[in-house]
Amino acid sequence: MVRVQIVLLPIIIVMIYISDGRRIMWQWDLSERLIIVCYLIGLVAFPLSLRLEKQIWLKWWLRIDFALSLMAAIIYPLFMTWNNIRAEDGDYVLYHRSGFWDSDPSLWDIGKKDGLLIRHQAGIKLGYGEIDCFRVDTLRGCYYGFIFHPTPSAWVFPMDSVKYHSYAEDITALINGLYQARPILMNRSYRTFVFPDDFSEINYDGETIRYKGYELEYTGGDSVMVNLPDNYDMELSFPKDSVGDLSPKEIRTFVGKLKEGKQYFKKGSYSVHPYWRKTLKNPSVCKRNSQKKR
Repeated sequence: MVRVQIVLLPIIIVMIYISDGRRIMWQWDLSERLIIVCYLIGLVAFPLSLRLEKQIWLKWWLRIDFALSLMAAIIYPLFMTWNNIRAEDGDYVLYHRSGFWDSDPSLWDIGKKDGLLIRHQAGIKLGYGEIDCFRVDTLRGCYYGFIFHPTPSAWVFPMDSVKYHSYAEDITALINGLYQARPILMNRSYRTFVFPDDFSEINYDGETIRYKGYELEYTGGDSVMVNLPDNYDMELSFPKDSVGDLSPKEIRTFVGKLKEGKQYFKKGSYSVHPYWRKTLKNPSVCKRNSQKKR
């Protein structure tokens, strides 16, 4: 047993050196399993050897090994992490590194199997529930999938930027389709889409939408609150109709018109709002007006 442990120690050191946190991991948590085996050997070997004749160095090795293994058995579970694979598509897996100190269980990763390793490809924020769809489209160079219940989630983002851009029409249709499948905004719902033309990203995080530094918040009713990229103290309110159905296409158009200093109306016409034009030229106007109201 001692010989097995001595052989395993350099193997574990090499495996830990090869792995790199979330970037490169071992399949089936091989490194963690071997570490546990070493600890178990240290805990078991000493009691079994009490009535055996041993050389002095072996006697001290077993005692020190038992003490270290006992301490590790108490401490190591607090820092141990393991792969929680949630879905697979060919060589690609959707997984989560779980552990006692896991701060955000909604952060998941997509990895690719490479022999005994899993190499990180992309990160994503997901809700809870069974994965209804997880696909890797190598033709169009994208990852996509969704969860319907209990926490709606959907994602589309590039795996191969050249292919992703080449199939822009198909990718755009996929993004719109996944949004329309569950368009309701609610707490604990997540969507992440990357547009294929300019690779800009839009995030739906509960009732908050983030796109190009703009933050839109819709909590029901007839208005949408908007925070501007470089001035989060300035919060503007717009009629919900001006943002349409809050789909990625509508949000993109709305933000584009905000950047041009125009307010977008769902009717299809664009008009420059005098107060909005003045606010864009002098952002402090909005802040001063809000202070007066207070």
